[in-house]
Amino acid sequence: MEKEHLHLLIHEEIYLLSQDEIINEESAEKQEEAQEPTSVAEPEPEPVAKEEESVAKQPAPETKEAPEEEHHQDSPHIPHHDLPDSRPLPFAVFHTSHDPAENELLHKIIDACKIPKSEYKIFSNGFDQAVKFKKALVFVPEAKAFYTPIPYKGSEFLCSKPLSILAADVNEKARLWGALQKFVL
Repeated sequence: MEKEHLHLLIHEEIYLLSQDEIINEESAEKQEEAQEPTSVAEPEPEPVAKEEESVAKQPAPETKEAPEEEHHQDSPHIPHHDLPDSRPLPFAVFHTSHDPAENELLHKIIDACKIPKSEYKIFSNGFDQAVKFKKALVFVPEAKAFYTPIPYKGSEFLCSKPLSILAADVNEKARLWGALQKFVL
């Protein structure tokens, strides 16, 4: 790799010191080591007996519990939060349609692909980069390439025209179906 591309790999600032500065720093470190004390000061221990006497003078609290249960406490309730699954979905579908007829078309498309319900998930807020998937179908108005698999972070996705266009155009449905047969089946 050439030196001109190293800035792409190093994310910290690097400073070049002249030879004189390096020698001065080394001699300063040696002087600091020589000035360090050889003995370590330890704090004086506090008398423990006084505390034990004051605790012994206090009356013991009366409890109705047995002595064994006195030291037992229930753990506080810690709420359980479901974290997003770290393994990728086998198949994800991203769209932005809220029309019931278009959503029905979407389910027909997925059913035609014969993907089991446990193997896919539908996201109705458009493409989400946080979702991990192996393969995805994305309905978008504009894309670099429609109906051609596009590699993405170790997976791939297929862009299709929006469901509103597919519902009105039989040719677009046919193009999507041909691409899905190669992509999914």
